[in-house]
Amino acid sequence: MARGTHHLSVKPLGGVAVAALTFLMACQGSGFAYVQSPARDTFFKVPQGWELFDEQDLQGNSQKPSFALFQTDSGPWTVAFDAAPDPSVDNILDAASMHPAGYALVRELTADERDTYSLVSLRNEVIPIDRLTETDGAIRAISDEDISQGGGLRGSRLVNELKVGDEYYTIDQTGILDREAGKIYLLVIGCKAECYEDNKGVIEEVADSWTIKES
Repeated sequence: MARGTHHLSVKPLGGVAVAALTFLMACQGSGFAYVQSPARDTFFKVPQGWELFDEQDLQGNSQKPSFALFQTDSGPWTVAFDAAPDPSVDNILDAASMHPAGYALVRELTADERDTYSLVSLRNEVIPIDRLTETDGAIRAISDEDISQGGGLRGSRLVNELKVGDEYYTIDQTGILDREAGKIYLLVIGCKAECYEDNKGVIEEVADSWTIKES
């Protein structure tokens, strides 16, 4: 991978395609722009200087291994973003990244998943948090907040510091499960631990903007 850095070992984004981005008008004078799903039921905001990656961006660099995370055959919606001066999808979940990067994802659970999927499954959707806690020094919980919203939406916002090789990486993940346990909504942001501290304010503003309109 680029720069010889470590990427986190995460579950592939199975069954999710990268759809064309849909933008809302930038907030007047706020320095932020909103991104929403084609179904207009999910949106969040990012600083206007952050790069957003659509399907064409990702497919145009398919020779890079990390792009396998984002390239699948079908599914509702996912979009990646990067705050680096020289943005790249390779920066997403890169343990050496000194700028916030991440992705938003909405996907339908498969029939098999629906039989057993739970809030515990949601916690471990991005990285195997529960398994990592069994290894001394592999993960440190920074915060763990339960979420309960109208329409039966429920989930959690988890901030964890991971040891990846010689790097310490902070990952901020908000996961929501719908009322029927048939669809999940994820917003994931991360970078090196010192980067996260330096950018904590803007990362929290992005995470807090993650909005789901339950139909």
